[in-house]
Amino acid sequence: MSEPARRLLVVAGGTRATASTRHRLWNYRPYLEREGVRLDWIEYTGGRIESAAAALSARLRFLWDLGRHALAKDVVLVQKVLPPIPLVHRWRRAGARVVYDFDDALYERFEWGESEAEAAQRRKRFDAMLGAASHVLAGSPPLAEYARRLHPRVDVFYPSLDRARFDALPARGAGEGPVIGWVGNDQSQVYLRALAPVLAAAMERHPTMRLRICSSRLPDLPSLPADRVELVPWSEAGELEAVASFDLAVSPLASDAWSQARGGRVSVLLSLAAGVPVIAAPGGGLEELVAASGQSAPGLLFARTAQEWEARLGELLADGGERKRRGAAARALVDQSIWADVQWPRFRAAVLGS
Repeated sequence: MSEPARRLLVVAGGTRATASTRHRLWNYRPYLEREGVRLDWIEYTGGRIESAAAALSARLRFLWDLGRHALAKDVVLVQKVLPPIPLVHRWRRAGARVVYDFDDALYERFEWGESEAEAAQRRKRFDAMLGAASHVLAGSPPLAEYARRLHPRVDVFYPSLDRARFDALPARGAGEGPVIGWVGNDQSQVYLRALAPVLAAAMERHPTMRLRICSSRLPDLPSLPADRVELVPWSEAGELEAVASFDLAVSPLASDAWSQARGGRVSVLLSLAAGVPVIAAPGGGLEELVAASGQSAPGLLFARTAQEWEARLGELLADGGERKRRGAAARALVDQSIWADVQWPRFRAAVLGS
């Protein structure tokens, strides 16, 4: 007699349009279904809602869905959201394995519009969630370091990418000049705006260089020539279209604790997977990713100061051959450790426990 299928409840922190849900959960769904796992899926849709009434309504719907799935599960995988701790204990008492996955520094104050009191309240709930889980998945080594203070079983998982989608990308065509690319959401545009003086200087030295931005809208970049800044409206297909057209990508970041600990930085991985070299500010576990690859001339380069950004940009903008070599190394880095099929065996063991 065959064993009964395992029952897995996924409590996702957002919809598929949310990067962390897509790359930390959704990309593994086909593998779970292939294993015969019986999936129930709950999505929290209350994030970034301006209306307090709408946010409360989303929260109540979420709690109602959680209550409907309180029992009869072998595994519960919770991503980033913080369900009521008594419910987590109830899952555990019923024999469920509860795995908690997070890729933001939920123990730090969010720099934009959050008080210390709000951050402290979330940290208390977050610490309780870590302590109540059976296993913890952290999005970067800095996040894992914090989690290990409260839990003995913590694994680092970078975002996953679907290999087939990148293998189907068209070859990069020859353009009139090099295209520097950036991918990010509205909130992350603050990082790009901080890099504007460096980009303006690079455009002055390279008259055919263009900046291509994949986001919901163009950020305010008054120091850059408007006719050389382009928008690719964000969508799942749009971000792939964008990275396939980049010659070089940039990923600036702030130095605050929330930004530095964020897990994986999907926008960087997208460009690397498309064979595009990336210049990035350190953070999010990227340094550890490059170190583990053993590459002596990696496709992911780091810049901390304005002078380092200028030097890295100058080096790659001036030499198409070097961009091509670094691009091949970028793809090799993803081949080594980022594809969903590569990460799946570890994910399976961490989530299902076997």
